[in-house]
Amino acid sequence: MAWNRRSASRKSPEPEMNVTPLVDVVLVLLIIFMVVTPALNDGEHVEVPALKSPDPKPKDLHPIDVVLAQSGRASVDKKEIPAADLEKSVRSLHEADPERLVVIKADSRLEYGKVRSAFGKLQALGLKGLSLKVTEKKKAGAG
Repeated sequence: MAWNRRSASRKSPEPEMNVTPLVDVVLVLLIIFMVVTPALNDGEHVEVPALKSPDPKPKDLHPIDVVLAQSGRASVDKKEIPAADLEKSVRSLHEADPERLVVIKADSRLEYGKVRSAFGKLQALGLKGLSLKVTEKKKAGAG
């Protein structure tokens, strides 16, 4: 009978949920989304030309972004469009806000003739400003 009293006075073990694996999985998913999300916002990867000393980008600038990818695809303000509709899309945005500048982000591996053709068509629209996006060339000793 003594044995029965001891077992009755002890509490039975309660099941506990181990949340450590759940937290690990959630953190891994968070990291994956943090890495992937900027790529989704930018659209197709475009490698812009590099210069030794590009002009600094003003913070208050909200240009019409035109992207010309190596694959031949084009996008205007992060909306993919057929390359033939580039001029029409930019014209409609320009008419809505004539003060907005246009920045062409062309892949450095794209043929010069295609970039120049697009530049010429957009220049003929009478935009307030039209420029090419570039990055700063890395110094030989850096990295």
